[in-house]
Amino acid sequence: MEKVQAGADCGSRLTVMAVLLLGSAQAQFFTPSFQNYKSFAQASVGFVAATVQPDFTAKAVQQALKPPATPVKYKYDLSKTDFAFKGQPSQQKNCAVMVQKPADQKQMAEVCLQLFKAAQQIPDLRRNNLAAGLALLLSVSLEVQTGTELSGTETDVLVRGLNDLLVDSGVMKGRASDLQAMYETSVMTGALIAGIAQNGAEAGNAEMTDTAKTLAAIVLKGMKVN
Repeated sequence: MEKVQAGADCGSRLTVMAVLLLGSAQAQFFTPSFQNYKSFAQASVGFVAATVQPDFTAKAVQQALKPPATPVKYKYDLSKTDFAFKGQPSQQKNCAVMVQKPADQKQMAEVCLQLFKAAQQIPDLRRNNLAAGLALLLSVSLEVQTGTELSGTETDVLVRGLNDLLVDSGVMKGRASDLQAMYETSVMTGALIAGIAQNGAEAGNAEMTDTAKTLAAIVLKGMKVN
């Protein structure tokens, strides 16, 4: 498996993930009135939070944004939260249920899959690593809500804190299929929020910008960061 640095600034992440808006045919799926984004975000964060302990996740975020006077000593190498990605992504099926018509669901699933693949191409993302996937979801949500991107150092600290949390809590002892589903869900949801935010900014669409902020708030609340 390719080893890549854990951190990346969120600005580059939003830019990379913006390439998913490949044309007007897909742009319609980013219209806030067209699908139930809120329910998808709530279901996604609920799925992740059911396994990952939100209280400790919030602590990892706090350490990243407000480092303690004494530097934290991390226990585990990042490889401890790597996993072997098997088969093809599957969580786009949950993304697709945001729309009602079967034909639209198929297209929405494809959009979400492309979002996931674009996020996987972020140069500094440690791919197929659960800590990095969660950090992407949280860092994108923080940037969209606050308008301030995490620095590379802050992102690295966040990933390392989440890495220790996932190992100590026993999450990494779970079934491989569950770990992959959590990773896909985290990355796909983060990419969707980034895509909506970027599209809203480029189009000057306040409604889409507000939608992205709402989804980011749902994520942060669900993980007890707010």
